[in-house]
Amino acid sequence: MKGKVDDKLLQPIGNTNAFLLSCEAFLQSPPIRSLTILYKDEGQLQRLQQSLEHHSHQLPKSPTSKIRWVKGGEERQDSVWAGLNELPEEITHVLIHDCARPFISSQTICEAAEVITQEKAVAVARPLKDTLRQRIDPSPHPIEPSKTRTVDRSNHWLMETPQGAPKKWLIEGLQKAQDSQISVTDDLGAIELIGHPVALLEIQYPNPKITTPDDFSYAQFLSQT
Repeated sequence: MKGKVDDKLLQPIGNTNAFLLSCEAFLQSPPIRSLTILYKDEGQLQRLQQSLEHHSHQLPKSPTSKIRWVKGGEERQDSVWAGLNELPEEITHVLIHDCARPFISSQTICEAAEVITQEKAVAVARPLKDTLRQRIDPSPHPIEPSKTRTVDRSNHWLMETPQGAPKKWLIEGLQKAQDSQISVTDDLGAIELIGHPVALLEIQYPNPKITTPDDFSYAQFLSQT
């Protein structure tokens, strides 16, 4: 956020924020039995809880009974590992979502939940439509010419969230990543390590990730459409 936003999850988007929009989508999805929220430190925990309490009228009734709070780790896979290990035994299937993608719909969450309860792994994703070019022996600055090659974009997909699988698969995959000192940048990377195929759920609406300050202009636009 380049210091322009204190916490992108709580930055206003209309009369709400990315954190609340994500919570609302999951809490309104019938297959979701509980919500585990990973936070980075005590300060963020307090801010997230205050936001949830202040906007409780926007959420389904008694949402706090479905929520547990868990301190995350340094990297994404560390946070996911921490969350998985706090889940009770009766939770057998898990969807993992990045709150920086606040426009996910409850319908998509329900569709993804249906897939994982069939003992499959799934990710919301969309096929690559733009030309993909790789720089070969690039110079330090992209503006300087270098040899390139065009990568065949067919069957290349852009990963989004939620992503999910049976809980035991996620635990096994992340354990293997830890043991092998492999960094996985998304949750299905851990599933691939243990040889399970994955399903890709294409959606027909924007599900952008808020990464830079400029992304809030697009988020404001989507919130009004």
